[in-house]
Amino acid sequence: MLRWATGRPSIDYITTRMHFTKLLELVESEPEQTVSRTVWITPPEVLARAAASGGMLLTDLLSAPGRRAEQRELRYRHVLGPGASAQQIEAWQRRFPDHPLPADLRALLGRVNGIHLWASSESGRSYTGLAPLEEWDLARIMMFGPDSDLPLLDDRYLGLSYHEDRGAYVVLDPKTSRYFLMDTAGPDTTSPIADDAGGLLDYLWSTRRSPNR
Repeated sequence: MLRWATGRPSIDYITTRMHFTKLLELVESEPEQTVSRTVWITPPEVLARAAASGGMLLTDLLSAPGRRAEQRELRYRHVLGPGASAQQIEAWQRRFPDHPLPADLRALLGRVNGIHLWASSESGRSYTGLAPLEEWDLARIMMFGPDSDLPLLDDRYLGLSYHEDRGAYVVLDPKTSRYFLMDTAGPDTTSPIADDAGGLLDYLWSTRRSPNR
């Protein structure tokens, strides 16, 4: 079942109507799923020790007193964020004046801001998904952090997605309006995925991660 994060997306943007309408049809075709999973519960004080300076050995973490397994019923569904306003898009663009967004991507943002396919009902996030506009940043920073060296990745690339394991990201080159999948182990342009916003939607749908995986 389709779930909007809050409200309905704006209907003022029609440039990507055909692509977006198809996405809605596909999303509506896949109802919510409930999956039984074994979840390990670790006491908060153990997690605090692991996060503290110096951390703790993995073997100690796994054998910590009080750590136990629970069987839980987890729900997954497709979540589409409400469209961004023109003011939100312009505010973001002022932050990144050297990275003009393609017109069709701006139009798509007006319909949906954040695409989370098979998202956890607890977090509202998928294993990987299109991040909301407010999280878009230089791909180098999204992939490697603000202290990363420039040679890792040219700053003309924008990071548009998130990844639970921080393994790979959807990246846009605004100069060519081309989208790439870049692996953090070796970011490059050898994996193009789309030349427009419609192709980006096709890619996101075709690579959605099933709750049963």
